[in-house]
Amino acid sequence: MNNHHETPIVTVTLNPAIDRTLQLPIFTLGQVNRVDSERTDPGGKGINVAKVIKALHHPVLVTGFLGNNNAAVFQNYFKSEDIYNQFVETSGENRVNIKIVDTTNDVVSELNFPGITPKAADLDNLSATLCKLAQSHKWFVLSGSLPPTVPTDIYAQFITMLHQYDCRVILDTSGPALAAGIAAHPFAVKPNLPELSQLMNSPMDSDEKILEAIKHLLNQGISKVAISLGEKGSLVADCNQILRAIAPPVVVCSTVGAGDAFVAGFSVGQARNLSLTDSIRLASASAGAAVALPGTQAACLAEVNKLITKVQINEWR
Repeated sequence: MNNHHETPIVTVTLNPAIDRTLQLPIFTLGQVNRVDSERTDPGGKGINVAKVIKALHHPVLVTGFLGNNNAAVFQNYFKSEDIYNQFVETSGENRVNIKIVDTTNDVVSELNFPGITPKAADLDNLSATLCKLAQSHKWFVLSGSLPPTVPTDIYAQFITMLHQYDCRVILDTSGPALAAGIAAHPFAVKPNLPELSQLMNSPMDSDEKILEAIKHLLNQGISKVAISLGEKGSLVADCNQILRAIAPPVVVCSTVGAGDAFVAGFSVGQARNLSLTDSIRLASASAGAAVALPGTQAACLAEVNKLITKVQINEWR
């Protein structure tokens, strides 16, 4: 699958995080809890997407904001993994997200800190970076939450700007940032059911409502809509078809990076001009392989390939 002549996919992470994953037999509030094992991963949704893109043997470039107080954790990782780094450094410290995994009850609790606070000059620097990248890169993934000081419509601004260079944008965010971003007509969006419910202001409690939401998004000028359904698989749609994919069962270790792995597989499939069927197959296998690993690691290509042929795909209506 490796092609040294492929143009890198660009992922944008506005609010990077250092992910600390703690595993313990039982987590009890108000008690002393003893940790069995821990791991630390540089993260944030766009960075997690980039890890998987790289693991799929497709070149990737990362950008966004990095607080300079602990930027070295990320910079060293990018260098070791041969991920191209064009992050804009800001003052401050990147957030730490703590994920507490109760292995007995298979429950994950998360403590997510707010993160850095970029200034107007930082936004200008990032916009200039994206403009420069857009001249030679055609696929961009905008994903994750926004730092507190960043305008809600920042993704919409970036999408509009990238359209001027004929770039294709895959958007994976939530809340007001998702609603504003959709209005700028990205190439693809990937909400999960709670995010879709919030967007549509209606519970997604039936196939009919999900279908209505998909059609609504396609009518907004979005070319591809992917919806993650958790353990029930995923849906992907364009104006011609709606497909449902179910990945083969695996022993689940951590579901934290599953959505990001899905986005990575889908973006690689689309960047390589694969069919919708093959794109969702790669996305589902990437997500399935990711949940078998602790933390937010990316599964190797060999593990993804083991699952690809076992992904069930059917027309969905």
